[in-house]
Amino acid sequence: MEDRSRRRARLVLIVGLLFAVGAGATTFFVANTATSEAPAPIPTSSIIVAAREIPPKTQITAADLKLVKMNTEVVPPAAITTAEEAVGRITITSISVGEPILPTKLGSANGQIFTVFPAAGLGTDGAPTVGQPNYRAMSITVADAQAAGGNIQPGDLVDVLFTMNILPEKLFKNPNPTVNATDASARIALERVPILARNLAVYVIRTDAATAERIGYMQASGGVLQLLLRAPKDDRATGTVGASFDNIQPDWKIHIPQKITP
Repeated sequence: MEDRSRRRARLVLIVGLLFAVGAGATTFFVANTATSEAPAPIPTSSIIVAAREIPPKTQITAADLKLVKMNTEVVPPAAITTAEEAVGRITITSISVGEPILPTKLGSANGQIFTVFPAAGLGTDGAPTVGQPNYRAMSITVADAQAAGGNIQPGDLVDVLFTMNILPEKLFKNPNPTVNATDASARIALERVPILARNLAVYVIRTDAATAERIGYMQASGGVLQLLLRAPKDDRATGTVGASFDNIQPDWKIHIPQKITP
């Protein structure tokens, strides 16, 4: 009986040891598997966000933007993904640092939202830098027939041609009949003028305060304003001197009628 009890106790001990070893092996395997498996990666998307505070009615520059990676699940569906889509556009509302750039926060590509000062003339605080012209936005009315057939759009550059009738007795205190003749004169008065916005025949241009006064005089004098559309990258000076009969006739050989005495 005693041998049988001892054998039973030994068997129980052996079975217990086997269970303990099995449990330990299982625990080791599970722990080892858990530490070797890397966590599932979070999907990300690259989008453009504001690198600094951007006030409303500000023309966006490359320095205002940065490319970041963001959790795809929280990225706005319409978020802009390349800087080229935003640079040069105008903000409608303010954009905070780190905020995704959305098309709804920007003016339309045709420039209907515009800034008086170009971005290059503003400091980091949004104020004009020292030495900048006194820029103003000014509207002028030019019929389609005098504006490249109405094909001028915001963002275009134009030259402003001014034509007026010369009346010596009106313009000169002491007109000289042998020198001052009644005639018409045309001259490109302004070059490379940016079109900021357009509403039918009303064009908004950027100019300085002094030039705005001169344009006001042109409009009030009864002369005719014409807008000459430039090619996108043509920034050459015209180098013209204006035109009236005295310098057109020698070049164009205009025939001068002779009075016939009957």
